[in-house]
Amino acid sequence: MKKYFLCTLFLFLCSCSHISLPTNVYVIDIPETYSEQYQNKVQIGSGPIFAIMHINIPSYLNRPQIVLREKGSKIHIDERHRWGENLDKAISRVLSDALTNNLTELNGVAVPLKLGMHPDYTIQLDISRFEGNVDEYLELDAFWTLQKNGVKILQASFYKKISVENNYSGFVNGYGELLYLLAQDMAKAFYAHIQ
Repeated sequence: MKKYFLCTLFLFLCSCSHISLPTNVYVIDIPETYSEQYQNKVQIGSGPIFAIMHINIPSYLNRPQIVLREKGSKIHIDERHRWGENLDKAISRVLSDALTNNLTELNGVAVPLKLGMHPDYTIQLDISRFEGNVDEYLELDAFWTLQKNGVKILQASFYKKISVENNYSGFVNGYGELLYLLAQDMAKAFYAHIQ
């Protein structure tokens, strides 16, 4: 009887070890601090179309789990906090919305590049760092190129580091904020070169 009880207890404890904690899923969006401005400015563009090509990000970031930077070169992949979509696709979606919002003077619209499209301009974005620590900061280090008919007409780098709230929701909100700031920076450069 004692052996039976110990075996049952052992099996019960083993089965409990497979109970997983809930997974939190997040999507990046334009943050609420810009939402009123965004809703007032968004429109259907009749000006130039800017197509965002595939976004290059480091492979260690393009995964379902949110990646955090620890000290030095150490990263932490959080299994319980995940993206609701591929990170490169999320960046393309949010950057398109943010750029469209910032291209009102040109009456332009930005969209992810699709097969068969014939945009006026294409944008290539290469991200070398888009990570941080959920308790402290988030940083974006990127380089973008604007092309017309396959010819490079403008390129620039962008770097920004921001403080984030001490939780995952605030951390994810930081992604949207940095993409919005990138879009503002890009739009200013576009206005200076496209009339």
